[in-house]
Amino acid sequence: MIIKKFNKFSVNESDKYSDILEDIKDMINSTIESNGGEFNTFVESFIKDDESFKIEGLINDSDVYEFYLKWRNDIDEVLNDFKFFEEVPSKQNIFSLYDFIIKGTMKSIKELVKMINEKV
Repeated sequence: MIIKKFNKFSVNESDKYSDILEDIKDMINSTIESNGGEFNTFVESFIKDDESFKIEGLINDSDVYEFYLKWRNDIDEVLNDFKFFEEVPSKQNIFSLYDFIIKGTMKSIKELVKMINEKV
């Protein structure tokens, strides 16, 4: 019998969310192409007021839900990192599972956009 030893793969923190960050960057660039503006300005505006500044492809709840389905593992990890699951949903004005997914996904997107802003 042959026994193989495997080393645990260590992920560099800067690469941790690289794929989802690239997807969000592409969506922001698409928004800017459609509506005008500058990338850094849009990112900073979105961080300050994500209700007024919408990213193309994440405007409707159904789009946000589809984004969650695509990136659920990364989104759940981001939300866990920021202790989202420790907050009581009713204190966040969330009273349905669907709203929990939508608001949680938007919270993770805002945190990911902050990460993008730090790297720019």
